[in-house]
Amino acid sequence: MSRYRFEPAVAADDAALRARMAADWLRGSLSVSFRREPSYFAGCVLQGEQVQVHKCVDTASGELVGMGARLATRLCINGEWRRVGLLSDLRLAAHARGGTLVARGYRVLRTLHEGDPVDFYVTVILDGNRTAIGSIASGRAGLPTYRDFGRMLSPAIPLDWPKPALALPGICLRRAATGEEGAVLELLAAAAPRRQFTRDWSTLSPGLSITDFFVAERGSRLVACVAAWDQHALRQTFIEAYSPALAALRPFYNAAARLLPLKPLPAPGTRIPYVYLAAVAVLDDDLALWRALLRHAYRELRHGPWHHAIVSLHEDDPLAAALADYRAIRAAGRVYVVHYGDGAAAVAALDRRIPCLDLSRI
Repeated sequence: MSRYRFEPAVAADDAALRARMAADWLRGSLSVSFRREPSYFAGCVLQGEQVQVHKCVDTASGELVGMGARLATRLCINGEWRRVGLLSDLRLAAHARGGTLVARGYRVLRTLHEGDPVDFYVTVILDGNRTAIGSIASGRAGLPTYRDFGRMLSPAIPLDWPKPALALPGICLRRAATGEEGAVLELLAAAAPRRQFTRDWSTLSPGLSITDFFVAERGSRLVACVAAWDQHALRQTFIEAYSPALAALRPFYNAAARLLPLKPLPAPGTRIPYVYLAAVAVLDDDLALWRALLRHAYRELRHGPWHHAIVSLHEDDPLAAALADYRAIRAAGRVYVVHYGDGAAAVAALDRRIPCLDLSRI
């Protein structure tokens, strides 16, 4: 009998799931963990409407060594709304890697898929996660097929130094007001078919209000929007460790931050104060319009409690050119479409629209 057991995770497992998320670090010059406090399952509402979470337990110690979530939601595919799967929160303790657990976990996924099939799944693997890219996305026998759809850029823009406004003739840049929900959601719905994998914004997600949106208005018409979405009540990123060089620099940098408009580097073991720039919609992909709106949001947000703003745009998106206007901690994740044999035709039918996978909802 195997030492490890796979089974559905339930509410009683919430603390163990959160501990697994906190224990698995993405290591680099800044080592971070992606956490889900105070409730793992509460945070799932940001990702998908239907959630299936499985756990892998070491029967000898009782430790939850692995986990993974299969979710389903509506994405805009080839210009039409369809039910699609998402794969998220795959975690496996370092001491349990190297055996057959990954293959066994994917057999569980295959069983879930057969019981509730979707054409395919979408997932994002962070660039720094070499283990995942080298194993589950490598085409190993027995695993589903992973098709690479390029990189979603997700720079963390420091909200520190002042920058001049970028005014455009005839354009008013402002926060959205109560009562403008319909106009903002209509703009998002109109923009969705221009991209592949766009999320459904027909309703506002928990923790996001209409006044979190910045909008660009021409006359009486909204022509661009972006939401400043603080998710720390449900999901967090923690600094776990700095490289030796950064650890040595940190006291001097933080001393300078007391005199200059810099945001201090958080202590290891503490939360990074950041806000997502989500739900981007720009009429006709007007880069000048997007640059002006992004700058307006930057200027407003730098006076808030956040140290960084994270925006996600595909490397092929024409709007991504605006990211070069800012210093940033550069980060990205590769977009994969994952399918079994019964989804091969649906994946082959995907057209060449630019992917738009909002990382605030992954």
